[in-house]
Amino acid sequence: MPVIYTEHKAILSAAIIILSLITAAVVFQPEGHLFRYFTNYALEILFLTLGVSFVFWIAKWHYSMYYGLFCTGILCLFLKSSTNPNPTYAAPVDDLEETLDIIQVSVDGDYEEFCMNLLESNADIISIQEVTPDWDFFFQEFLVDSFPYFISVPSISFNGLSIYSKLPFLATDTFYYKETPNITGMVSLDDNQKKTIRLLSTYTNPIFTNDLKEHFTKIVEEVKYLNGSLVAMGSFNTVAWSSEMKYFTNELNLVNSKRSVNPFTQGTYEHIFHSQYMECSSFEGFTDTMGNDLGLRVQLQFKNKVNNYDIQETQ
Repeated sequence: MPVIYTEHKAILSAAIIILSLITAAVVFQPEGHLFRYFTNYALEILFLTLGVSFVFWIAKWHYSMYYGLFCTGILCLFLKSSTNPNPTYAAPVDDLEETLDIIQVSVDGDYEEFCMNLLESNADIISIQEVTPDWDFFFQEFLVDSFPYFISVPSISFNGLSIYSKLPFLATDTFYYKETPNITGMVSLDDNQKKTIRLLSTYTNPIFTNDLKEHFTKIVEEVKYLNGSLVAMGSFNTVAWSSEMKYFTNELNLVNSKRSVNPFTQGTYEHIFHSQYMECSSFEGFTDTMGNDLGLRVQLQFKNKVNNYDIQETQ
């Protein structure tokens, strides 16, 4: 039986209280900028609680160890709820025309080298963030031969957006939250337009600006009742498990393409979400020839040959 001296009891009590408060701050996300740091660093906090539990185990403070592991388990379940619920990737369909290969990137580095990386990707759709007028010029100069269909709203700020596509757009739209653009375009995977996909690209301000929920509300109002299964992508500047992001995905019935979360890889604040009628057959980071992270890449397909008529019947 481990011996806990009187001077240790105060340390253990303080540690348990701190672990409880930090875990509660991550899960319940109270208002305030300070609490947002706990939200953004939830995965690191999970490793911290696990490490503290290991220290308790070495010290043979078993009850405290069990409590630390309990907090770790709560955080694991909380984070898992924001990732793709399927345990494995979907089996790719045989017909490549039934899949959609999408890349989500933010501008970086040399103009020509960056464009060459995009061209060599052989993707179907490219969503680009932080597009300034000079980047927009180079994109239209280099990409249009391979991606003849595009929507572009450049900006001198970080809010500029572009979507380049090999598939023709059936419809496009641009709407604004304050001065921040959001662009949508609808494409189809088949000639009879039974499998249409609504693409949404957005760049939201960091959560500390206090207008993230309003921006998401604006997007929901604009796209919730539009035709086509939705694929939402962009630099959202918040983690997938934040209360604002969960509001956004729940309102639009979106699923995270990511199978897991890793704080040591790129893409913590970049996301690609898709409608529940679609499934992800591949998800990975998009890198240049030197292995530097540029963004995200996902391959999507419809579930069990679902088409728009099936979707409309269930709504």
